[in-house]
Amino acid sequence: MPFPQKPNSGGIWAQAAFYSSLGLIIPGAVVGGSLLGWLLDEYLHTYPTLSVIGGITGAAGGIVEVYQILTRTEKSADRDG
Repeated sequence: MPFPQKPNSGGIWAQAAFYSSLGLIIPGAVVGGSLLGWLLDEYLHTYPTLSVIGGITGAAGGIVEVYQILTRTEKSADRDG
């Protein structure tokens, strides 16, 4: 999955947009995981077990994704000088 590129010369508003978009990754992953868990709960009649597991898994995945994006951004900033 492509990750947002840190703006090089976009100014302060481009940087603000980049970093604020990172704040949407974790909640989106939690909602997505919970929704998938809810759908599986409805199908398997296991409510709320899979919804909770899906939300926790989504949160962990979102945190990992944000970490990877920030690590790649920092490495590219170090390379560029």
